[in-house]
Amino acid sequence: MNNATNILAFPADSETSHANPNAAPCTEGMPPIFRVTALDYQQEARCVRYQAHLFHDKVSLTVEWARGQPDTRLHPFCLVSPRWNIRPISHGGAIQISRLVLMEHPEPEENLFRMVPHGWVKNRELVKQAAELIDNLPRPYRFLFNAIFWSGDRFHRYCTGPSSMNAHHNYDCGNLMHSIELALWMRESMRKAKTAQHALAVMVGLLHDAGKADEYQLAPSGDWKLTDRGKLLGHGVTIIEWIAAAHSRYKLHNLPKEHYMALLHCLTSHAHAPEWLGIRKPRMVEAILLSGLDQVSGQLELMARCSTEKPGWGRYHEKLRGGQPYQPERLVKTQA
Repeated sequence: MNNATNILAFPADSETSHANPNAAPCTEGMPPIFRVTALDYQQEARCVRYQAHLFHDKVSLTVEWARGQPDTRLHPFCLVSPRWNIRPISHGGAIQISRLVLMEHPEPEENLFRMVPHGWVKNRELVKQAAELIDNLPRPYRFLFNAIFWSGDRFHRYCTGPSSMNAHHNYDCGNLMHSIELALWMRESMRKAKTAQHALAVMVGLLHDAGKADEYQLAPSGDWKLTDRGKLLGHGVTIIEWIAAAHSRYKLHNLPKEHYMALLHCLTSHAHAPEWLGIRKPRMVEAILLSGLDQVSGQLELMARCSTEKPGWGRYHEKLRGGQPYQPERLVKTQA
């Protein structure tokens, strides 16, 4: 196994530590659930010895334990709960524990953005904004979000993938950046609408492009390419599948029926779809805002990338309305 690099009770956003790697660890106040960022094991004569690196935004740590048989359910990105020894000890920077328990079912009280490693998203302010959005959702919405993204692999793709290949936010973590921006705008806009549902607006912003997690994949060349699902179905179908599956499987904390239908309406309605497609026109403030703000977010990002520092015409982009952005020379306020 590789040598441990993280020390117990060491802040998750820190780089180095001068703590004694063999000091007796204190497990009081530890988060109940962590994300596995790395997993290694070694077959010994009578057992399999494991080492795992665990991440939570409160603390990052390394743990070790032994099992009689390999545990094939554990893998990087999964969510686990440590079972501490009665008298935990630390050896070489790794805490000796009883075992790791795989968290197979979503927990409504957990915030998945508290367990987004730095290797996934380097922009920690973006992760902080996302966590704050989830914290303020009602329990049924939080549970639905967790049920959709409890799979570490899917959530990893949601956090790290692009929003497009050739258009706006077409870079690593671009889809997360676009989704968080849209959710924040939706929430702010809802404050002016008396009948609007703030939580629904945020949820729509977070999920409207979530299906792109299965729409793009990295090619051997390092470029993003469309998956077969992306070519045949698209992200709009994918997210509806995910919502329907989560809603059907977990009844205990489910959304009320009218909220479930409202969410699907906002994600599927389209003002300009021909009637023969069977797609409904927007009948909710949230659905109308989603369509407009989604386009604004994409166009603003392209404008920012294609504009130059000097006044005048910027660079051409085929996905930018008008092709080229233009900005006049700024006027300087003069003293009277």
